[in-house]
Amino acid sequence: MKTLPQLLIIILFTIISCHNQGNKFNIETITKDKDINEELDQLKNLPTPGLLYADKNYEVWKSCSGEWGGTVYFKSKESGKIYYSQADCPICVNKIDNKYYISTSMTHELGASGILEIDDPSKMEVTYKIPIYHPGVITREYEAHTLKGTKKIVDSTGISIMSSFVYDKKLYSFVHNYKTGQNMISEVKNHKFHTIQEIDNDLFSNDPIIIQESEDHQKIFLQHPKPIILEVIGKTIKVNLFKEKR
Repeated sequence: MKTLPQLLIIILFTIISCHNQGNKFNIETITKDKDINEELDQLKNLPTPGLLYADKNYEVWKSCSGEWGGTVYFKSKESGKIYYSQADCPICVNKIDNKYYISTSMTHELGASGILEIDDPSKMEVTYKIPIYHPGVITREYEAHTLKGTKKIVDSTGISIMSSFVYDKKLYSFVHNYKTGQNMISEVKNHKFHTIQEIDNDLFSNDPIIIQESEDHQKIFLQHPKPIILEVIGKTIKVNLFKEKR
């Protein structure tokens, strides 16, 4: 027969174990006694404006005209051909088993977001020009109106995506729910976002800098509402906090 202290230890261990099992991702907080701009100044691989992603086969570019739509472009490194599709508006690209996943998000009115799956970019519509990307220039001239060669796996209103990432060959997204005001890590199931884990309100921004170090390593630089760098490595999310600039 176990004594009362032994039973209390077992109960406490069970509670801690259940709590840990409740969160799929481990969130670690690190406080740094410096300004986030010091970290930004040291970056040598800031993404080229408009360039979302690159692998051995393609460069993936974007354009966005807000409420008038957006486009994702795949430029073949071998042939130079450019394939494109409607995507309102691309924010990041992930790859699982040679399939490309384009996360899109717009904050116009109630917010809208989606994810496109592209198995073979060469099956998409061909275009002949990638427009110069400038977030302050809005034009309908170049935006695609075709979804040829793509598959829409989620299309949601009232939700915006900050970024998406891959863990264990599954796609997860940092999302904001406009109706509830909650920020979450979500997974797409049956064409809908399903909450995996809630996150702090400060860990979301509509204008982050996303740096894809590898397929399972991503850095997300936030300056609003607070200066933070989120670093996603596998199932660990490191929250790097910085002092406010004065």
